[in-house]
Amino acid sequence: MTRKLSAADIAEIHQTIALIAHVYDNRELDALNLVFTDDVELELGYGEGVHLLGIESVRELFSQRQPDGADHQTVNTLILTDPDGTVRTHSRYIALRSDGTTTNGDYLSIVVPTEQGWRIRYFRSVLRYPLEPEAGPRPTAITDEWRLTADRLPVIVN
Repeated sequence: MTRKLSAADIAEIHQTIALIAHVYDNRELDALNLVFTDDVELELGYGEGVHLLGIESVRELFSQRQPDGADHQTVNTLILTDPDGTVRTHSRYIALRSDGTTTNGDYLSIVVPTEQGWRIRYFRSVLRYPLEPEAGPRPTAITDEWRLTADRLPVIVN
């Protein structure tokens, strides 16, 4: 069964996902609560990577961003629904580094409705290119739960 979402839900979810890069790149730490739930789980990379629990851990990580850090663009966001009602997003990102090189990857999220609006409860950033040789092969299981199928697209209702 496909989860029905309103056009307003779809717009708000897209806005929440777009805010990730703005909040991180601009170090808008006071705006983290516009993006994440208090109990957010955040993972960066695969293999060892970074694994954080809670918005305060995310705040600490985001506060360490270097002034000349990469500039992130979030693109091609898909909203997917699970039979149990879980709402996932799968976005691509492109990051421009200060030396002019680029990198890209996937943002995988689980979003939930809260009294304040849609927020990210789970967030994972997975690098695509350039590949990190020491990380080994990129596991496909990372994106299996976020794989696009027609029956997972939400039905938009008024």
